[in-house]
Amino acid sequence: MRADSWILHDLPELLVADWYNLQVFTEYDMQVATYYWLRREFERTRSAQWLVRTQPTLDLGGGKRVKPDVVVFKNTLPYDVFELKCHLEGIRASPLDADLEKLHRLKDRFNLRHAYQLVLYDDDDVWDLTYNKEPWMKQYLTFVGANVRRHSHGRMRRGYENAFRRWQRWK
Repeated sequence: MRADSWILHDLPELLVADWYNLQVFTEYDMQVATYYWLRREFERTRSAQWLVRTQPTLDLGGGKRVKPDVVVFKNTLPYDVFELKCHLEGIRASPLDADLEKLHRLKDRFNLRHAYQLVLYDDDDVWDLTYNKEPWMKQYLTFVGANVRRHSHGRMRRGYENAFRRWQRWK
């Protein structure tokens, strides 16, 4: 299934705008913002069959449970899953592999439409988040990066320096 273009293009820019407006400092803030923007989108489209939850506990069977960062449910069944990472204070080791394993187990258990690995980061380079996908990832998993410093084509974002100074005072 193809990824939703609103999630690929609009949601990352909304999260960057939230960083500029001093509303995202941590991964938890990013979960709340993602939840908010997804809810707003579903309200805008007047779709009552959708429900958005942050960190719901999903049973994988055999006594194993996982808590994805954000899940979109359609008619009470998990439909889209989001794993979020927030790298705003420099690049650091991240449990991306653990998240990928979690998404793999969810795909095996549920008939999910799509999974997203969304990373909000601050770096002078634009990260290429397209990994060599394993067979299970094709048509199921999309990596999305949102750089608060640079646009996807590499041009510096207007107002970054002022926003960064404000962000540093409040963090």
